Amino acid sequence: MTSDIPAEVARTREALTTLLARLDPDAADRAAAPPPPARPTVVLVGAPGRGRGELLAALLGLDTVPTHDPDGAVRSTYERLPVPLLEELDLVVPPRPADPGTWPVDGATAALVLADAAAPLGIEELDALARAADRVDTVVFALTRTEAHRGWRTVLEADRALVAGHVPRLADAPWFPVAAALAQRAARADAAAAEALRRRSGLAALQRELHRLVARRRRMLAEANALRLLAGALDGVAARAEATRAALRAPAGGDLARRRDELLAARSALRRDHHTRWRADLAAARVATTDDLAARVRALGVAVRARIDDADRAGLAAIPRELAGEVETLAAEVVAGLGARLQALVAATLADLVPAGELPALRVADLGEPALVPAPRTRPAEDRLLVVAGASGGLGLSRLALLPLLAVPIAPAALGVALVPVSVGLGLGAAGWVARARRLAADRAHLRQWSVEALAEVRGDLERVLADALIATEREVTLALDAALEDRARDLDDALAAVRHAGADRAEADRAAARTAGEAREGRDRAETLLRRLAELRDRVDVPADVPEPHPRPAPAT
Repeated sequence: MTSDIPAEVARTREALTTLLARLDPDAADRAAAPPPPARPTVVLVGAPGRGRGELLAALLGLDTVPTHDPDGAVRSTYERLPVPLLEELDLVVPPRPADPGTWPVDGATAALVLADAAAPLGIEELDALARAADRVDTVVFALTRTEAHRGWRTVLEADRALVAGHVPRLADAPWFPVAAALAQRAARADAAAAEALRRRSGLAALQRELHRLVARRRRMLAEANALRLLAGALDGVAARAEATRAALRAPAGGDLARRRDELLAARSALRRDHHTRWRADLAAARVATTDDLAARVRALGVAVRARIDDADRAGLAAIPRELAGEVETLAAEVVAGLGARLQALVAATLADLVPAGELPALRVADLGEPALVPAPRTRPAEDRLLVVAGASGGLGLSRLALLPLLAVPIAPAALGVALVPVSVGLGLGAAGWVARARRLAADRAHLRQWSVEALAEVRGDLERVLADALIATEREVTLALDAALEDRARDLDDALAAVRHAGADRAEADRAAARTAGEAREGRDRAETLLRRLAELRDRVDVPADVPEPHPRPAPAT
């Protein structure tokens, strides 16, 4: 009876939760269902570049994507947007997670998975879909951008086959070819053309299916999601129990002793090999980063000194500001290069121990404010003395220039008086020219010395930042490496225990593992049976054909 389904679901959930907690407490914690949303929620997921925001806007009849929440998600509710489709369900575009192979579906009532009509689904998308399908029961597919690809029907058939092979339970999941761009064009067309464009966009069928599957079924779908989590966890328990049975059924005698020796050797070499490789790779990264920084700073110093030698007074005044900008760019490139190098190093170090989604996130320390380049110091008194001495020399040159005239044998007194203005003029001109030349030379020498000192200070600051980043990375990755090695060591210990147990009481251990596998499979089958009944019940209940769609936007005035 339909009225008995809720009570049966509640009983089954309680029984399976108790069974899972007894068989594997850790798996029971991981399979705990998140609290259901207050309203039915459909989450739009898919690989980057699949047009989630564009499709959301088209479903709601909007020109642009709604505003993001502070956490980066786009939550479309009836309170925010009075659109008929949202009267009984919410649409959410979650923020992109750090791991592109994980789609955030926890807590959603159903998932709308987007695929691109340009090419079939890739292996990364299929793996992400398989993980998401273990956490949400109801999945709908949308093949986007069909208006741009004539061969979308071939891609659709290929996607169906790929999904059926990778996630068999979704083989019959509904697919909807849609073209959000046509819906946007409909807003700018006349009434007849707009109606044709909306029909070709395929959005109405997708809107009706979302309403049919999700609206007024929040409790049913939330219970299905909880059962889906329990079924996946019990399936994992059964697989691990079968693996234990396979180890117990390994040949005894010489083969068993050899297996034990191999496990013991792997256990003893586990930490030594990984830590040795990690420290060697980190030391190589430290040397490479230091060499890169030194080469960049040297090249920048050569370029700055060449500009100083060729610059006039205005060019000299601009050099400190230009150098500050160049140092900022250099620092950003060095820090970004170190971050990329460290991320690749961490991935290579932990690749065989930690899943890609659980790798530690690295962030090189910020350089901070103010700028790294120190301001030029005031010129020393010696430079001013050199300028004054140059001016005095210029006056002396004027007197030397007039000595031949003073030797003329005509009224030397009168001639001396007449030549005083000429002497003064020549002296002032020569003094000014010499003073300017000496000042320019002094400015260049001062800036050359300042650039050497400034770049040395910049290099020291950047070496400190890089050293801090390397120290933080070494600490963080070493902790992650130790934790991963502990997990691997426990696995080896479990295998050793199984081998030793096999020699002592293989039959009893095999019977225990068989009981665990049997109970887990029985619980999984019970959950799957109930999930099929829920799906049949859901599919028997249809909504009227005139499900409200977003109000068509009026065509712009002409």
